[in-house]
Amino acid sequence: MILRESDFAEYLNNDPNIKSKVKAVNSRLSKARLVERQFETSLDSIVADDNLMFQTLCRIKNEMNDTNGNISNAVRKYYLFLKGKEFPPLSEWRG
Repeated sequence: MILRESDFAEYLNNDPNIKSKVKAVNSRLSKARLVERQFETSLDSIVADDNLMFQTLCRIKNEMNDTNGNISNAVRKYYLFLKGKEFPPLSEWRG
C-alpha cells in the first residue's frame, strides 16, 4: 500500500478549487489512506484499472457508509491526480 502521498498532497495544494488547504488536503489524504487500509490494496492499483475503480467506488458507498461522498471524493481526486481526467459518475459508467 504505497499511496504517493507527498505528490498527491502537492497536487491538492495546487488545486485552485480547494480553499482551506491544510484541512482539506489532510482530510483527503486521511480518507485515501483509509480506503487503502479498508480494502488492503494501494490506490495506485485501484486507479490503474477502471473496472476496479468502479467496483471500489461502489464498495465505498455500500461498505463504508460514505453518505456525504467524502471518501469516494478522495479516491476520485487521486484518480484525477494520476490520470489527468475525472472518473465518470457511477450512473454513467459504461465499463
